[in-house]
Amino acid sequence: MSKSTLIYQADQEVIGKHLRSNEWVMYSGKLIIYDRKTNPIVLKLKSEIYDTFIGDFMVEKKEFKGDLVSAVYGKVAKWYYKNGIIFQN
Repeated sequence: MSKSTLIYQADQEVIGKHLRSNEWVMYSGKLIIYDRKTNPIVLKLKSEIYDTFIGDFMVEKKEFKGDLVSAVYGKVAKWYYKNGIIFQN
Protein backbone atom coordinates (compact mmCIF):
# COMPACT_ATOMS: atom_id res chain seq x y z
CA MET A 1 0.00 0.00 0.00
CA SER A 2 1.46 3.35 -1.00
CA LYS A 3 1.80 6.25 1.40
CA SER A 4 -0.44 9.28 0.75
CA THR A 5 1.23 12.40 -0.55
CA LEU A 6 0.74 15.73 1.17
CA ILE A 7 -0.69 18.26 -1.31
CA TYR A 8 -1.48 21.28 0.87
CA GLN A 9 -1.13 22.35 4.48
CA ALA A 10 -2.28 25.58 6.17
CA ASP A 11 -2.67 26.95 9.68
CA GLN A 12 -6.28 27.52 10.71
CA GLU A 13 -8.16 29.24 13.51
CA VAL A 14 -11.68 28.14 14.32
CA ILE A 15 -13.57 30.70 16.40
CA GLY A 16 -17.02 30.58 17.94
CA LYS A 17 -19.10 32.26 20.61
CA HIS A 18 -20.68 30.37 23.49
CA LEU A 19 -24.35 31.40 23.65
CA ARG A 20 -24.97 31.28 27.39
CA SER A 21 -21.77 32.89 28.66
CA ASN A 22 -21.01 35.14 25.64
CA GLU A 23 -17.40 33.93 25.82
CA TRP A 24 -15.28 33.37 22.73
CA VAL A 25 -14.00 29.86 21.99
CA MET A 26 -10.93 29.34 19.83
CA TYR A 27 -9.21 26.30 18.41
CA SER A 28 -6.07 26.47 16.29
CA GLY A 29 -4.59 23.79 14.12
CA LYS A 30 -3.73 22.58 10.65
CA LEU A 31 -5.80 21.90 7.57
CA ILE A 32 -4.09 19.13 5.59
CA ILE A 33 -5.00 17.87 2.11
CA TYR A 34 -3.65 14.50 1.01
CA ASP A 35 -3.59 12.77 -2.37
CA ARG A 36 -5.88 9.84 -1.52
CA LYS A 37 -9.39 8.69 -2.33
CA THR A 38 -10.95 8.35 1.14
CA ASN A 39 -11.02 11.32 3.52
CA PRO A 40 -8.32 13.40 1.79
CA ILE A 41 -9.10 16.48 3.93
CA VAL A 42 -8.01 16.45 7.60
CA LEU A 43 -8.44 19.27 10.11
CA LYS A 44 -6.50 18.79 13.36
CA LEU A 45 -7.48 21.24 16.10
CA LYS A 46 -6.02 22.09 19.51
CA SER A 47 -7.88 24.07 22.17
CA GLU A 48 -6.88 27.65 22.92
CA ILE A 49 -9.39 27.92 25.79
CA TYR A 50 -7.80 28.91 29.09
CA ASP A 51 -9.17 29.85 32.53
CA THR A 52 -12.88 29.50 31.78
CA PHE A 53 -15.58 26.99 32.56
CA ILE A 54 -15.99 26.22 28.84
CA GLY A 55 -12.58 24.53 28.90
CA ASP A 56 -13.98 21.97 31.35
CA PHE A 57 -16.43 20.43 28.87
CA MET A 58 -14.65 21.06 25.54
CA VAL A 59 -12.00 18.54 24.44
CA GLU A 60 -8.33 19.52 24.23
CA LYS A 61 -7.70 18.02 20.77
CA LYS A 62 -10.14 17.15 17.99
CA GLU A 63 -9.74 15.84 14.44
CA PHE A 64 -12.20 16.06 11.55
CA LYS A 65 -11.93 14.17 8.26
CA GLY A 66 -13.90 14.40 5.03
CA ASP A 67 -13.93 14.42 1.25
CA LEU A 68 -14.44 18.19 0.87
CA VAL A 69 -13.22 21.21 2.84
CA SER A 70 -16.83 22.40 3.17
CA ALA A 71 -17.86 19.00 4.58
CA VAL A 72 -15.09 19.15 7.18
CA TYR A 73 -16.06 22.66 8.28
CA GLY A 74 -19.70 21.54 8.33
CA LYS A 75 -18.69 18.88 10.87
CA VAL A 76 -16.90 21.55 12.92
CA ALA A 77 -19.99 23.78 12.89
CA LYS A 78 -22.21 20.85 13.93
CA TRP A 79 -19.83 19.92 16.78
CA TYR A 80 -19.77 23.54 17.97
CA TYR A 81 -23.58 23.76 17.82
CA LYS A 82 -23.94 20.59 19.94
CA ASN A 83 -21.84 22.32 22.61
CA GLY A 84 -23.87 25.55 22.53
CA ILE A 85 -21.39 27.50 20.41
CA ILE A 86 -22.12 29.45 17.24
CA PHE A 87 -19.44 29.03 14.56
CA GLN A 88 -18.06 32.49 13.66
CA ASN A 89 -15.44 31.92 10.91
